[in-house]
Parts: sequence; structure tokens; C-alpha cells
Amino acid sequence: MSANQSARNVRLLIGGTDYTPCLISFQGSDSHLDQSGLITFTGQIVLGKALGFTQSLDDRKSPGAFCRGKPVTLDIADTNGSLTRHPRGTLRLLTPKYDVEKQQLTLEVGDLITLLNFKEPTDPDKADNKPSGSQIAGDVITKLLSEAGITAFTGNLPSTLYNYPLNLSGSYLQSVGKLLYASNRVGWIDNQERFRISVVNVESTQSLVSLIVGENELWYRRLGGAESPCEKVKAVGTQMVTREIELDSETVTEQYGSPAILDPTYTGLIVINRVTEIQKWEEFEGKFTIISNTEKPWGLIIPRVFWDKFATPPNLPPELFRLFLGESRIEESSFEEVEAGGKLIQKITIFNTDKSQYLAEIQEARPDFIVGNFVGLVNTKQVTETYTYSSKEVVLNKVTETKELAVILLNGSNENWDDWQTIPEYFVTSEYKYEEWKQVDKYTWEYQTYRLLPTVKAEGGTAIEYPDDVNQRAKQKLGLTWDSSEKRRSNSGQETPPAAERRPTTGRIEENPVTYTALFQDPCSGNFKQRERTYNVEFLAGITVPHEKFFISSDSSANKQLEAIAKREGKLLRARWQGQEMAGAIPNSLLGAYQPLFGVNVVEFDGTAQNYLADGVSWVVTAQKALWSCDGLWVGQSVSAIPVVGAIVISESTLTINGAIVPGAVITPEGNAVVGDVTITPDGNVIINGVTLPADGSVVIPGTTTLPYTEIETISGGLALGGECISYPYLLTTTTAVIQGGLGIGGSCTGGFLLLGGMGLGGDCTGAYASLYWEDFSWDGVDESAWNALQSSPTWESGTWDEADWDRLL
Repeated sequence: MSANQSARNVRLLIGGTDYTPCLISFQGSDSHLDQSGLITFTGQIVLGKALGFTQSLDDRKSPGAFCRGKPVTLDIADTNGSLTRHPRGTLRLLTPKYDVEKQQLTLEVGDLITLLNFKEPTDPDKADNKPSGSQIAGDVITKLLSEAGITAFTGNLPSTLYNYPLNLSGSYLQSVGKLLYASNRVGWIDNQERFRISVVNVESTQSLVSLIVGENELWYRRLGGAESPCEKVKAVGTQMVTREIELDSETVTEQYGSPAILDPTYTGLIVINRVTEIQKWEEFEGKFTIISNTEKPWGLIIPRVFWDKFATPPNLPPELFRLFLGESRIEESSFEEVEAGGKLIQKITIFNTDKSQYLAEIQEARPDFIVGNFVGLVNTKQVTETYTYSSKEVVLNKVTETKELAVILLNGSNENWDDWQTIPEYFVTSEYKYEEWKQVDKYTWEYQTYRLLPTVKAEGGTAIEYPDDVNQRAKQKLGLTWDSSEKRRSNSGQETPPAAERRPTTGRIEENPVTYTALFQDPCSGNFKQRERTYNVEFLAGITVPHEKFFISSDSSANKQLEAIAKREGKLLRARWQGQEMAGAIPNSLLGAYQPLFGVNVVEFDGTAQNYLADGVSWVVTAQKALWSCDGLWVGQSVSAIPVVGAIVISESTLTINGAIVPGAVITPEGNAVVGDVTITPDGNVIINGVTLPADGSVVIPGTTTLPYTEIETISGGLALGGECISYPYLLTTTTAVIQGGLGIGGSCTGGFLLLGGMGLGGDCTGAYASLYWEDFSWDGVDESAWNALQSSPTWESGTWDEADWDRLL
């Protein structure tokens, strides 16, 4: 039976210019639902010469009229004659092609996705999509849409978290599609040119269109070329696991040596060096601090010249071996913010050493000069490294400035300490080093450096005759002078500047392969067809695992994503396998509430009502007809389907259509009847998806739906409990006792071994334990082979106690 293909008024605007008189035809198709995560539209508009239309259709003669990206709008009249935007009526011009012989212009048109799908990231940072922390998928999608040139969007954005660089490949919109597919969503452009996001649900839904075979369909036939369904559908992917790294730590290392280095009469081993390293990371301030404390035996730190200076001389030699804090080094590194690159800006290292070490020379020269405290840690040295970078984050120069106490620099310089009234414990610059890297050309780098040192430390500095005046002599010895310089050039990479040191990372990214398998009942199971299909899913949600945990939860967002995809693809195979091709005239309901996979209810010749989802919808508009067609995905059979048409009566408690009470109808205080997604008003209009439509039978209340297959629900079992079996060569008696901890799961199995129960999760558990008392057993009944299986244990008498070092032990 042919559908009503009566002519309808149309209006076609291209770049704001009315081309309605020239319209010959409009036709196009939506893409099918697939793994791209996007549904796009492409089509053709054919224009011909019309009376009274003076503008040329030749794109060579009207070059500005048919440029790529020009907006195209198409309106058609509904059954009441009112012009309404076609469901795919907001498009963009792609390419024009003029036929001189026919004097016709064919325009390739498409939606905004098709127009902008060429845009790709050229900046590596945009391609990596490096996050400063966890990002919601919706925020990533919004950013990618903006980069592609789409600012108007609506719908259900996914909320999964991504805590790792996405490493985008392809166009921005292709990446958006991958993110949407991973979250079981699809993106498309509506007739207001908004990017809309919908959750994919391959199940029976409220019908937007109703067809009655033999009355209003154009064709209704079995869909061909579909893939065979499978019993097992797998979704696989890679879950990116961010394992937290604990930067704050404390470690202790020890080195051992012979005590003979201090007293030749002692033998054995002692600790001669113990280093305690403490690391601290301050995320907010961007500072990483390493404190290293070094302890050594007292005799290795305090110079011998001071041993007799103690008010109470040490109890030598045992006091020589006592560990004593001799050095503390504090290294503090300051980094940029993450957004600026996180590069190292400055590193300051402070050295604290025991003051007796630099006072030893003065003590030997003037034994009575030093009074007061001459031991203990003091700040003796400070090194400051400062870095400068180019706009490409390459090191341009590095300045290293070192300051030390003047007394340390004067030590070893034949200084006459008799001239000094006080010890020069003040800081002076002991080294200034400048390093610079300069790029000469694309392949060549030049490195140059120079260094300044105090005169007394520079080459030949000790051979100079210095003034007798102590103040003048100190200034001359400690004044900075040129020491050395160097310049090198290389085009082989030898002088390339060093890589910038970055902020320490608080997480390490690992890959974790994950899989979900969906099972479907197959009424025609056998080994004569493919029984398993696998789908790969990119951009799965990441997960952060605390540093103290090892195992990864199997109930993570990535696992749930794969579960949704596996079930979706399995249902799609089933729905396409027994689907139908169908076509008809465009009803009012489709004009106002179109969306991909809209519901279609078809009443067949025998009165059976079948439910479908419209996939790959095609459209045709000419002066004589306005049609739609699709591949119908079969999602079930309707029982007691009710078209919303005819005599509609809404009482205080019931909805009646053509004398039959509609079950499940809810009457609102406003007097409307609500059945599922359909709202019926007292005046007989139908509201679906927020659009008001006349009750013309286009909308059908499906009633009870019977699925064409059975989806097998997998129930995960087990409590992740473990047990331990210990075998004994003899029987054990048991005593029941109450053990703190557990879920009340306990028990024992005695039969040559013992199985313990209980969990330790914070409750009271009655379990069992073994009574291993000697008197509890009948040893005469133990087999000789059992005794042979036992290994002898060491006894007190078996030890050689005469050789024990009791002093060291105590």
C-alpha cells in the first residue's frame, strides 16, 4: 500500500537567499549507529532554473553565493499547512557542482559535524590534553567541541573522570565521538544546529511514529545484509591506573667498618656512617625538600686536637665509637606552577657541619685562643642555583653562587692566626659560576662558561705575598678574581642544553587491560556460525589507586563502561539480524520530536504490533512528496498497543481511547493523562519529548513488550575469601573459642588437617583453633614414618655459647 505522498509547501534558504522556486529535490541520510560515537548527516539539494528567478545558479558566475559553510535551511508544511523546520533542515553547504547541459546545480550538504570534522590539533599540548588533575569527561568534550568550532550543545554529558593524558589522534570531533562511545552515548546535530548528546538505549521505547501495514507504509520488508548475532560479546579496553606516589619519606642507610681506624686494639664491625634522609613535598608552594643527616662515630668527627679540651675528658676508647651528628644538608628546590610547565626555578642547598672541623687549624696554631663551645652544628656553606629558560622551555643560562664561612677559605692558606682578635665566622662568596647555552642555527649549539673564585683559592693564589695588615690581607685573599672560562660549539648534540628538571610527580600511570563479556541466549546455537565478537573501546575512565593499595577494584568506572558497550553491541546485532526496512510519509510527530533511534510501532497484517528503533534514517523532499525511511532495529513485540487517535476521554481516574481503558495511565491535577513518555491533554493533543502534536495515530502507546531474545544476567559470586590448609602427621583436638573480628563466619574441619574460619572485619566470630598441648595427644599411636618426617629442632645444648660475644650482645 502506498503512503500518502501528497505535495507540501516548502521553503529553502541558502545563505539567507530564498531558492524555493528553484528546488527540484532534497535527499540525504543519517549515518548508522556505530563505534564512532557520532551520527552525521549528508545529502544533496538539486536546483534548477525557475521562471522569475534572475540569479545565476552557476557557481562560477555567482562565486560568493555557494561558498563552503553557507547556512542552508529547509522548512516543510505539516498536515495543517504550517511551515515547520525539517528534522534535518539546518545544514551547511559543502561543495557545489553545476551541470551546464541540464542547467542544474547540485549542492552537497551536511550537518555541522560533517563540515568541521577536518579540524585537528596541531599543538602537541592540545593533542596530549594534559590534565592538571582529574577532569570530568564532560569538560573534556566541551573543550574539544570549542576547539572544533561548536559552542552550542545540549544533552546528557558523561561524568566519568580522566586523570591521564588522552593523547588525541585524528580530528577534535573524532575524539569527541570516542569519548561518547566509551560512555555509551552518541552525538548529533539537531535542526537548531545544536550539538546534542543522547544515551544509547537499544530497547523498546515510546513510539514516535506508527505504521499500519497495508495503509500508510511505503514499504515494509526484511532488512538484508545484517551480521549474525553472537552468544558472547566482549568489550575490551585499557584502563589507565594512576598509582599515587608517596613523596614524603624517611630512609636510613648504614655503612659498617672496622673500629681499628680509631683504636687498633678493637676488632669486629661498627657503624661508621649512618645517613637519615627525609623528603618533604609541599604541593601548594611547589617546594621539594631533602634533609640528609649524617652520623659518624665521635672520634671521626671531633678532631684529635680537641680531645683534651673537654671539661670532662671522654671515656676513651668506648666514647670514640658513639654515633654523633656531624653533618646536615638541606636541599630545597622551587618549581613553577604546573600550568607554566613545572620547571625548576631555583635550588638552594645549605650545609651544616660541626664547627670543630674548621676550628682545628686555629686550635693547633693558638691552643689557648678558642674558648667557649667549639662543637655543634653550624651553617658553613650555602649553594644557590638559578635557572633561566626560553619560551620553548630550553635552559638558556644557569648561575651557581656558593657562599662559605671566611675561616674555611682562610684555612690552608698559611694564614697567620696570631694577628686575629676574633674568628672570621662570616659568609663570603667562595665561587661564582655562569653557564650559557645559545643556539647558533637549527643544528648547532654554543656553550660558554666562566668562573670566579676568591684570590686565595684561584690558581696561584697561595703564592702571592699578601699585606701584613690582617684586614687588608683578608680582603685581598677573599676578593673574587677570574679563575677560568671556556667556550665550545657542536652540531652533533654535544652541547645541547640539559633538559629542564620538572616538579616531582605524585602519581605513576600504568596500563590495566580490562574485559567485560555479555552473554545472550541463542535459540539456534551451534558450531556453524561465529559465536563470539570483540569490540575495542578507547578512552576508558581512569582510576587512582592509593600508594598503600595493590589490587584494583573490578567495579570501577571502566568496567561499567565496558559492560554497557558489550550489552549495547550484543543487542544491536540481535536487533539488526531480524530488522525491517520501512518507509512512509513524514508525520507531524517526526517534525517536532525527531532524535536518532526514535521508536517506530508497526501493526502487521495479522494485527501483531512490532517495535523498532529507527537507524540510518533517509529523507526525501520534492514538490510532490515528503518521505522518510529507515533500517528498523527490531526490539520487541507489543501486546495491546494503543494508537492515540479517535475518541479520547479523560476522567478523574482513567484514560479511555475508543472505549478501551488504557492501563497504567496517571491523571495529573491539571487533568492530563500520562502514560510512560506520553502526555495526553483533555483536548486530545499529544505531548511527547516536550512537543505538542495532534492525536492522529502517529503516536502509539506500546503496552507490554516481549523481547525477541533473552539476555543472560551475570551475577558475580564469592566473597574474595581465602583459606590455609596445614597438614599434620597426627590428629589434632580442637577447642572452640570466641575470636574478636569477623563476620560470624567460622568453623573447623578436622581430619588430618585443620581449616580455620573467620574474617577479621570488625565483629565477633566464633571460630576454632588448635590446642597444641603435649598432654592432649596419644603419642604411642603416632606412626614411625610420621616421626621420621619431622625435622630435629636446635636445642640449648646444641649451641656453642663459649664463643658468644656477651658484651656486644648486651
